[in-house]
Amino acid sequence: MPRKHHVYDYDLIAIGSGAGGGVSAHIAARQGHKVAIIEDTAVGGECPNFGCVPTKALLHAAKLYRVAKKAKDFGIRVSALNFSYPAIKKWKDLAVKNTGVEEGEQAYAADGIAVIRGHAHFISPREISVNGRRYSARKFIVATGTSQFVPPIEGLEETGFITFRDAIDLTKPLKKVLIIGGGATGCEFTQLFATFGAKVTLVEFAPRLLAHEDKEIGELVQAVFEHMLDVDVQIASQAVKVEPKGGKKIVHIKTRGQTRKAAVDEIMVATGKVPNTDLGLENAGVKYDRRGVSVNDYLQTSNPNIYAAGDVTGNLMFTHVASYQSRIAAHNMFARKSGMVKADYHAVPRVVFIEPEVAAVGYNEDELKAGKHKYKVAVAPISIIGRANTSGSDVGFVKIIASPQGILLGASIVAPRAGEIIHELALAIQNHLPVTAITDTIHAFPTWSEAIRVAAAKLL
Repeated sequence: MPRKHHVYDYDLIAIGSGAGGGVSAHIAARQGHKVAIIEDTAVGGECPNFGCVPTKALLHAAKLYRVAKKAKDFGIRVSALNFSYPAIKKWKDLAVKNTGVEEGEQAYAADGIAVIRGHAHFISPREISVNGRRYSARKFIVATGTSQFVPPIEGLEETGFITFRDAIDLTKPLKKVLIIGGGATGCEFTQLFATFGAKVTLVEFAPRLLAHEDKEIGELVQAVFEHMLDVDVQIASQAVKVEPKGGKKIVHIKTRGQTRKAAVDEIMVATGKVPNTDLGLENAGVKYDRRGVSVNDYLQTSNPNIYAAGDVTGNLMFTHVASYQSRIAAHNMFARKSGMVKADYHAVPRVVFIEPEVAAVGYNEDELKAGKHKYKVAVAPISIIGRANTSGSDVGFVKIIASPQGILLGASIVAPRAGEIIHELALAIQNHLPVTAITDTIHAFPTWSEAIRVAAAKLL
């Protein structure tokens, strides 16, 4: 007898319309598959609506304000310099609008993708429920992202706090704020708030800021915050208690056994994220834990017909990684097994959009030491580069790590436009190129990228 084929409502249902789900949905639809996408909040996901885009728009406004304040150093007269925070928010709102997220549903419709609004819940390995209605599919991709992790600090919930989602919509600058968390988000908002006049206390549990990067980065960023922005940086510290008093929020900060108090107007929590896994994944045979949905190198979950991409996997929570994973998943879910491709994360660039910018790619020294790998390191300060002289910016460095044989393994940059110039090193690391691939390449003068060639030359 001929095998009976099951008829599904869709070939693919993407749960989540951010980069992790949206990219797969568009690719599959353009290949002729019947696709639906489910979204229970803002179409487009976190990055364009609440994360990358609005944050970087605000940071750009802050940078312009700092540059204007320094204009006299370059012979430029600026009188009555001031700012309007409502107008800055208006610029941020325009930047978000210009991404096209408001027309997100129309973009999906143009590709023939059905948009279903509501919360998805698996009721079987091939079926979900949304608002009481059932939908089935041959394949699924889970791309539900994350939510802000709120640490269990005594009195925090009762006293109140903000997250990055609240911070992007402030209509007036803060006066005194304490930020819990010295990762990328905490550091970016530290610079944003301090630039517009806030007295900021930054509390980080780890022994340095940006603890997942090389120690030189965290040390330099702390120095910039303390000496250029008058930020009170508390590393190896934790907020242990919060209480309201006299219209203020009193935060008890514990550092090496000693406790001090900080009285602030607002508290911002920037302590990382937790995956959104409340989807009935157990009913679909999908394994997950507190770190996220488990996937293999092909982005498959424990159910081979269900894939996952983006922050919900707990792996490198960047929009560019979510998009990359989504492309791979879109290919693999409809490819023959022999034609499936693996995800490769060994050259993912990481950027923190403060000033000077921070960028890194590949391994850092801590990771190589932990793995007992042999390596060699070279560092070039940007102050020796011609561009530093012509720009009046001399804070930063380029650090390159290579194997004993000279193959590039990792790199860190603290410099203006670091997020742009890191890609030369990302390309080299992605393709396992030797240091000579950098040193033999002519670098234009005067550019920040010259520091890369200088650092590489020190490894020869």
